[in-house]
Amino acid sequence: MLLQSPADAYVPFVYPLPIWDYWPWLILPLCAGVAIVYKSVKCGTMKEVPREALVIFVWMLVGFACAAGALAGVVRWVVEK
Repeated sequence: MLLQSPADAYVPFVYPLPIWDYWPWLILPLCAGVAIVYKSVKCGTMKEVPREALVIFVWMLVGFACAAGALAGVVRWVVEK
C-alpha cells in the first residue's frame, strides 16, 4: 500500500480548507482588492490610487458594518415577535 503525502490528500472543491473560525476576516483582503482594482481603473494617475483606494476601502467596511447591524436588528425583531 502506498503512503499518501498531505498534499495528495487535499482535493480543491471537494474538501474545503478549514477556515471556519476566521472566515469573516476574509472581507478585509476582499475589500482591499476590489478597492485597489476599481480605483486603478478610475483614477487619472497612479499617484492618486493609494489614497482613493483607502477611502473607498473604509467606506466599504462602514457600509458592510451598517448592513450587518441592520440585518441583525431585523433578525432580532423578527425572532422576538
